[in-house]
Amino acid sequence: MAHALVFVAAPQAALPVDPVDWEGLQQAHRLGIGSGLALRMFRVPDLWEGTLEQLVIDGQADLVGSDPFEAPRHRICDAVVPHLDPRTLWLGVYEISGDRPQNEGVRGASGHPCRQIEIRSIRCLDSFPLREAENETCWFYPTENGTYLCWESQRRLETLPGFLPDQGITEVSSPYRRSDLHVLWSLMADDQALTCVGLTFAGKRIEWTTSFSDPEPFATWTSFCVDTMADQSYRELENITVFQ
Repeated sequence: MAHALVFVAAPQAALPVDPVDWEGLQQAHRLGIGSGLALRMFRVPDLWEGTLEQLVIDGQADLVGSDPFEAPRHRICDAVVPHLDPRTLWLGVYEISGDRPQNEGVRGASGHPCRQIEIRSIRCLDSFPLREAENETCWFYPTENGTYLCWESQRRLETLPGFLPDQGITEVSSPYRRSDLHVLWSLMADDQALTCVGLTFAGKRIEWTTSFSDPEPFATWTSFCVDTMADQSYRELENITVFQ
């Protein structure tokens, strides 16, 4: 028998208790996370002397967030940050159990546990308000001195219940303690208030696999510099919105 933990962010009334089925978990989760921010950041090459405005004019800084420098080593972030509101949402923690698929092609699949387990049972381990979880902070934006470009695209999202990519599926039930669950907060750019950027369990980031994404018909490019010796370590240089 194979087992895995999954995490559902939803309003309290929507969280299934018993009996629980996979479709019910997905429906509840869609009520908790409905939008997010796609975010990419690029380090500007040391000898580059151009401007963000020129990159936009030349079509190199485009709507879909293509690499303006065509050098993957300069990309330092490529993430989708779901909009989570710990003030209103609850978290349901579930253990899914079942058989590994007999088909060899499926057995080796990676990614979400629901794609690696023929689910036969789902057990609710815990449910509680996210506002009662422990908090944890992180640095989401770069802290190394230099100049950077950032692409941001707001979008409607549907995601699968969260899972732990580092843990995967196990042959025995995974241990669970509520105290291992933390809400992750970070400053985004020059925001004055911390933003919830996700959840962690036992020090590992919970991943939300995107099943549907509908981007807004515009995106924002920002150039900024980081100088840890300055009074304000983050300084915005240019900000341009590109449209479809």
